[in-house]
Amino acid sequence: MMHFKTKFHLLLTVIILFISQSACSGIKPEKLCQPNRLKIQMLGTRGPELWDKQASVSYLVWLDNKARIIIDAGPGSSQNFEASQAKFEDLDAILFSHFHVDHSADFMAYAKGGFFTERTRDLMIIGPSANQVFVSADQFVERAIGKKGVYSYLSNFVSEEQNSAFKIRPKTLPWTDDHPEVMTAYRNPATGLVVKAVATRHGPVPAFAYRVEAAGCSVVLSGDMSGQMGKVPAFARNAEILVAHNAVPEDASGVALKLHMKPSYIGKMAARANVKQLLLTHLMRRTADKSKTLTIIRKFYNGKVVFPEDMDIYFAE
Repeated sequence: MMHFKTKFHLLLTVIILFISQSACSGIKPEKLCQPNRLKIQMLGTRGPELWDKQASVSYLVWLDNKARIIIDAGPGSSQNFEASQAKFEDLDAILFSHFHVDHSADFMAYAKGGFFTERTRDLMIIGPSANQVFVSADQFVERAIGKKGVYSYLSNFVSEEQNSAFKIRPKTLPWTDDHPEVMTAYRNPATGLVVKAVATRHGPVPAFAYRVEAAGCSVVLSGDMSGQMGKVPAFARNAEILVAHNAVPEDASGVALKLHMKPSYIGKMAARANVKQLLLTHLMRRTADKSKTLTIIRKFYNGKVVFPEDMDIYFAE
C-alpha cells in the first residue's frame, strides 16, 4: 500500500510541475495537431548581406491553403511572396520581430503593391515599441508612408481624411526586458489563428519572438536574439516547428554575441523546448559551414534539423 502511495505522490508531483511550467511560460497544453492545415513558407532565409541569391528573412504562414500572416519582410522577400502565388487579399497582418533593415525593408513594396490588388479590408502592421534608437510599429508606418513620411504619396493608406480601398493599421506591442510576459499579438476568431509574442534581447534593439497557433499546431519564430533573457525555450515548448536564426558561429564574441545566439544555445533551446523540427535561417557568410553548425547542435538536440532555402514549405504536423 505504501509503495502505491509513493508512486501516486510522484505522479501527482510530475503533473503539478508540468502545469506550473506551462502556466509560467504562458503556453497552454495544445490539442492534437491537425496535419496539413498549418504550414510556413520561407520568403527569405538569409541575413543582411547581398549573398547567396536568397532574400533576407521573411516567413509566410498559411492556414487551410490561404496566406494568413507574414512575419518580417526583408529585402527581396516580396518577390517571393508573388512567386508563392499567395493572395495579398487573404493576409490578416504583417508582424515584425524588430525594425532592422533586413527584416523590414520590403514593407513599402507591400504597401504600394497592395494598391493593385482587390483588397478591401484593413491590414494590420504589428511590432515592438520604441526606445531611444529604434521606432515603434506606429512610428515605422508613419515615417514610411505617413503625411510626412519618406513615401508620403502613399499616406492615403493611413490617413482617415483620404480615400483608399483599405487602411494600414499599426499596432505597437509593449517591449520590456524587465520580467517580460507572453502576450497576444494577434487573434482571428473566425479562423482560430492566434499569434503570441514574448520580448527577446537583441543587443539594443526591441525585439520579439512569435508563436503562431492554429488547428492544434504551433510554429515558433525566434527572430534575432542573443538568448540572454532565456524566455524562448519555455515559449517554444512542444512546438511542431521552431525557426531559429543562425547568424553567428560558435566562436562569436563581442557585439555579435550580444545580438545573436551561438549554435550551442540553439541546440539547447530546441532540446529544452522539445520541438519536433528545427529550421535554421538568417544564415550569413560566417555561418555558411552548415556541417560545422549541425555537429554542434547535435550535441544537444536529436530532432529533425533543416537549413531551408527560399520558397521551401514546412507543414506543422
